[in-house]
Amino acid sequence: MITNAQQCDLRLPSCSSCLRVGSQCYGYRDTDTLRIKDETQLVQIKAVSADRPAIVPKRTARTSLKLSYLPLDLQLQARELFFAYYIADFSRAWDFLFPHFDPRTAPEHISLSIDAASLAFLSHHIASPSAQIMGRRKYVTALSKINKVLQDPKVAQQASTLEASLLLDLFEKITDSKSNNIVAQRAHVDGALTLVKLRGLHKITDPGGLKALTRLALSAVVISITAGDDLPKEIFEFREHTAKFVDVSHPKWRLTGITLSITTLVSNITKNCLKAEERIHECVQLERKLGIIDREASPKWSYKRYYVKEGEYNDKTLNGYYDVYASRLNTQMWNVLRFMRIILCDEIIECTPDADNEVSKSAYKTAALVVQEICATVPQMVDCEGPARQRLPNGSKGSSHAHTLSHFLDVYILLLGLYAAAWSRACPPKTKRWIVTQLERMAEHFGMKEAASVAAILKKQDSKTRMGPWDVYRLIGSYAFAA
Repeated sequence: MITNAQQCDLRLPSCSSCLRVGSQCYGYRDTDTLRIKDETQLVQIKAVSADRPAIVPKRTARTSLKLSYLPLDLQLQARELFFAYYIADFSRAWDFLFPHFDPRTAPEHISLSIDAASLAFLSHHIASPSAQIMGRRKYVTALSKINKVLQDPKVAQQASTLEASLLLDLFEKITDSKSNNIVAQRAHVDGALTLVKLRGLHKITDPGGLKALTRLALSAVVISITAGDDLPKEIFEFREHTAKFVDVSHPKWRLTGITLSITTLVSNITKNCLKAEERIHECVQLERKLGIIDREASPKWSYKRYYVKEGEYNDKTLNGYYDVYASRLNTQMWNVLRFMRIILCDEIIECTPDADNEVSKSAYKTAALVVQEICATVPQMVDCEGPARQRLPNGSKGSSHAHTLSHFLDVYILLLGLYAAAWSRACPPKTKRWIVTQLERMAEHFGMKEAASVAAILKKQDSKTRMGPWDVYRLIGSYAFAA
């Protein structure tokens, strides 16, 4: 097995470090057995003279995560957790960072950027002031190193420079999701766009580079749509370029394309460029395209519906049934699609003065159906005494049990869809109350502060004061945890 001096490089079926020494590779630590403890203050206290009484500080860790203890300093714990989640888990959305796992061999500017994002991620999940302070210091140092790197055109064109910029953007999204400073939010995205132009889009053809482009495009979309701004023209160029290397029939690819169109629509609406009838027409056309993706999704991307037996019905299931998906990625993709449909239908209803208008009635009917579909995704993740029991660690019994980080994130991806469902004009009062109850259960049972925030927003709002779904998206930091 690898030693402290030989880090696992995550290659399958065996890492090169283990192969070199002829040892069996046990792979990366299982994210289900990770436990994180912020021991920084405790170590400092132990270092105090023995004749002074030690005062054990109150722990600020979020106990609901039950992450396993690792005898490492906080920074190494953060890095390991970051790679376990962003690289080995959650659809490997950032696996282009694989080559930089070992800080001894990674370029300094990207290693510092990984440390900054890792510490921010750890601080987000265990509320560690030490991790937060360390992360900010790493961020400032990384920023300084990147500015120096940019002075050398050859190094500036390397993939690691773009990746470091994306990591710093991720740091900002995790730590400052509530900020309304669009200029600050755009800083790293604009910088990354410049780096791609400097390198040359035609040179980015490897899987890692294409994934990095996808992350950059996602960040640009989020900033543009939450601010009501135009998308940078480069994002459309990225899509045209990437289409040469991916399966363009994939539901997620098609969904992304419609998302770009919706971003443009939101920008035009914000700038009052469209008349009411034009807004309705655009929304109807885009909603129909989303409906086609829904209907044409292959069985691989489908889900199975289960009906609760008579006598077993409880408030954790709405309308007596729930749906089970093959993975978190599938669940998230479907709920993003439904999220979009709800937003478009709401715009149609708002712009149609006559409630009896066929277009308005159709939008209301579609939204009402989608609301129910979103609610049906909840029990598979949240009901630990029912369909979510299989997500619990082995040996879990009764109501007192731990939750793995993976399970916690399974629940997290439900938040945005649930908010959109309760926000929808087509959501019945009874269903909205059920959604608020589920959010409060998530907050209490899983220790999820974002769920508590969303529930509080829903309880305060009425038909005249409705916070837009995209504002909530930014508020709860959904970008940072998007697959």
